[in-house]
Amino acid sequence: MKFSENWLREWTNPQWDTNTLSEELSLAGLEVDGVEPVAGEFTNVVVGHVLSVEKHPDADKLNVTQVDVGEAEPVQIVCGAKNVVAGMKACCAKVGAVLPGNFKIKKAKLRGVPSHGMLCGATEIGLPDDGVDGLFVLPDDAPVGMDVREYLDLNDKTIDVDLTPNRADCFSILGLARDVFAISDADFTQPFKDKDMAGKAACSQKIVVAEPQACPKYLGCMVSGFDTNAKTPNW
Repeated sequence: MKFSENWLREWTNPQWDTNTLSEELSLAGLEVDGVEPVAGEFTNVVVGHVLSVEKHPDADKLNVTQVDVGEAEPVQIVCGAKNVVAGMKACCAKVGAVLPGNFKIKKAKLRGVPSHGMLCGATEIGLPDDGVDGLFVLPDDAPVGMDVREYLDLNDKTIDVDLTPNRADCFSILGLARDVFAISDADFTQPFKDKDMAGKAACSQKIVVAEPQACPKYLGCMVSGFDTNAKTPNW
């Protein structure tokens, strides 16, 4: 089971670094198989707002864009992504940025046109491939100029715990947080309040107990109203 370290620390936040947390979990019987950052290491990548897109005068597959990065003046970036359009929000690596693999962004000229930065796809900032051929598109309400690591909450790690069948109580962030709370001196904070559950409700599913003698009582809970369009972390 993989979980977000930042999410766990919303519930209980021991004064341990990631390595110590992993060791303590393993000693408590929750063996940690691995720890990975949710994104590659990169710096100076911000939310950019593409103001305009024009065809490159000397290259059919390139566009010349003007991008607002939250500074006094927009920057000009030559971009080859197929999905770049005016009005979109995207990840913009400014001059001086360092992308995964120690790839440094410098001022350049592409087919004679100055380019002061780079508009990025998901894999270029170390995120999983999102299946999009082109730029990693950000929501329209993303704050222009905000650091992408902060906006996407990428300063996080995923911890992979090998849970045995007898520890089903830890198949949730609540269960994991309870165990960490029990083995540390940290406080325990439940971010949400429990809601009273109605005893009876209309149910569209028919439940049939085929062997009432073997199963004299059946209890269940039906949950509905999920937002299938809700945004979830890329990892």
